[in-house]
Amino acid sequence: MNYELRYLGKSSVDQGPYRSTLRFSPNLARDRVWLDGELRDPLRFREAISALHAVVVGDLKFEKRDKSAYEAWKKAQLEEEARIRSEVRTKEQVRLAAEIASSPPSKDLESQFRTMHRVYWDARVKWANELAKNDPQLFRSLVPCDPIVTVADDVVFFECFSKDESSYGALYLDREQLDGAHQAAPGTTNVDYSLPLFDHFQGLRTYRATRLKVDPEGFEVRVEGHADYREEKIDLPPSWLRGFGQISAATGLPMRRVSLDVASVYSVLAHLKRHREKEGPRAIRFELVRGKPARLVLEPWNVAIEDRGVAYDGEKDETIKVWGRRRLFALARLLPIAERIDVHLLGNGLPSIWIVTMPGMRFVLALSGWTSNDWSGGTNLDLITGTFTADAATLERVGSTLRVRRTGTPASLASETGDAQKSVAAALHRLSKQGQAVYDFAAGAYRFRDVVEAREAEKVIGPEPEELTAARKLFVEHRVKIEREEALRGGKRLLVARISGESPETILDRDGVFSRARCTCTHHRRFGLRNGACRHLLALRLMVIGSADVRLAAGSIGGSFFG
Repeated sequence: MNYELRYLGKSSVDQGPYRSTLRFSPNLARDRVWLDGELRDPLRFREAISALHAVVVGDLKFEKRDKSAYEAWKKAQLEEEARIRSEVRTKEQVRLAAEIASSPPSKDLESQFRTMHRVYWDARVKWANELAKNDPQLFRSLVPCDPIVTVADDVVFFECFSKDESSYGALYLDREQLDGAHQAAPGTTNVDYSLPLFDHFQGLRTYRATRLKVDPEGFEVRVEGHADYREEKIDLPPSWLRGFGQISAATGLPMRRVSLDVASVYSVLAHLKRHREKEGPRAIRFELVRGKPARLVLEPWNVAIEDRGVAYDGEKDETIKVWGRRRLFALARLLPIAERIDVHLLGNGLPSIWIVTMPGMRFVLALSGWTSNDWSGGTNLDLITGTFTADAATLERVGSTLRVRRTGTPASLASETGDAQKSVAAALHRLSKQGQAVYDFAAGAYRFRDVVEAREAEKVIGPEPEELTAARKLFVEHRVKIEREEALRGGKRLLVARISGESPETILDRDGVFSRARCTCTHHRRFGLRNGACRHLLALRLMVIGSADVRLAAGSIGGSFFG
């Protein structure tokens, strides 16, 4: 996907003896978005934005170590090359210094600089595009995508992805944390971000007034001839947008909510810091009992951490395992200023969302099932969430309304558009996958946030998963034979069926989500529900939920909805 970035200057922290300005350079190729206000607590913001940086640079995928002999040879080669380069550079510097001293600077020095700078940028963009095409993994490591910033009426929030695309971070800052009258223009844009900017963040202090500025000046000058003007056209990997869409859609799904005391999370990180597991399993086991605080068990040591926070109020007692726990170190700097931590669990081996609440701020860390299972591919939330969809007209009405209102719940949007709440929720799910909306846990509502244009998003999302397509075919061809159906407590249903020689069994909750399931097919024996339900379970769900979804086979919008 070709994506255009235009920046005036670079993001920076301008520090003075009594005042600092945290200036983010927005993408001038997008709509006008800006903010200018003074932070009430720059120290807390420093810690929160540093946690976001830990997500941006995070890459925990395993890499084989090089042999020591090769490293020693390579070091010797580099030292010899550096020596030769140093000698040549010294001689050339002496020659150039003598030449410059004997002649005045060229009158067209600036135009020469611009010409050579254009040559450099053209070569860099060409290299980046070739690298993205031939080695996407290396491209993602060397060219991390700039964070997304959204200015809303009540909050400002930054979003980013990790290098390995397994972690998503979002920092929400209440506008009330900006002192006095401040100026802003709502909207979403990319902001220029570089690794040296993180070092500048560390200079924020409470004794220096600090302004947060998504720089409006870039939109008020003719930047084409400006010395600091940069234009980049990069070919973003499709996984970048798919990942943003998947996490946006996942945040609105029904999950088990667990409230943890900050000390419990500290204990988890402290143990992982002091111990390195040499064999599996490497999971955090949540033992959830109604009416009691959660109990966390660290495997393989079976170290139990008894939480002293809020009692679990779920529908039933259960045990849920999550993997990729070392990515939680991104939260380390937030613990001293955190008030509480909530964890939203989808199920065993499925994504988990950790929400840290701080005074005037919230930090959301969404983790895929395990580190090598990125948000853009293996998580496969389309198969986990179900099969409901919204037609094109409903999608357009809900999208237009949300764009104008900027925020809304399925109930409020249904009231305004006149559509059924189930259809509105399906439309919100689809908009989230397109990168046009994101769910805010604190507000309990969806916010409008356009990562890219909807047309571009549709090109990247691609067709629906193969298992879901096969499930529709099994349903339409009447191959689903229900052998047993039983109502359970809490509005759940037990279903047993026979489909094309396989025997799927499942328990659906009130939201139509698979609470528990099994099937005799190869797909389920291999993956369970980690990569999504198999075609037989999905066909069974279609049979029970009703025939409304069959309209999709005639060409309505694809995708999924959790019911």
